[in-house]
Amino acid sequence: MVTYPVPKVPKPTSPVDYMPISVVPILSRIVERFIVYSYIHPALQSTRLAEDIKDQFAFRPAGSTTAAVIDLLQQTSTMLENNDYVLIISLDFSKAFDRVSHQTLMQKLGAADLPDHIYNWIVHYFSNRGPTTYNLGAMSCLAMINASVIPGSVIGPTSYIIEASDLHPIHRPNALMSGLPPSGSWV
Repeated sequence: MVTYPVPKVPKPTSPVDYMPISVVPILSRIVERFIVYSYIHPALQSTRLAEDIKDQFAFRPAGSTTAAVIDLLQQTSTMLENNDYVLIISLDFSKAFDRVSHQTLMQKLGAADLPDHIYNWIVHYFSNRGPTTYNLGAMSCLAMINASVIPGSVIGPTSYIIEASDLHPIHRPNALMSGLPPSGSWV
């Protein structure tokens, strides 16, 4: 596959500021959708991961930005009953998909209740992937990728919530929530 790098940011200064254009074949998207909705989402609801992702609202069957905002308002109101003020910190995780470690993702998926053939398909899907770029008439070598989701894939967003499943507050009175409104992430 030949890709042409396009900037992720208005004024790119380094290679990480570029994202390859990736066209995922329609057949791949159909297979991914089947695997995500038939196997991964049910596994997320029935395993220990269900408890780990309860504070995440994006990319889940019953999750939405609206649900994240309602939960934020509810948690804030509840905290204000016992506190003089509540501090809300919002972080931008716009490059979070670039940080999904394939090795960690496979370990977490290994703990999920997935059939062996589905787990093996996912491992194979993420293995030996990498872009080749074409610039000024020259083609680069294949660059192997061991972190990141495949841009435009169906399995990518679900992979992110599995990867982020162990992000939790350290102290009991604190709360964490994750959603994805159009302009960025709520945390």
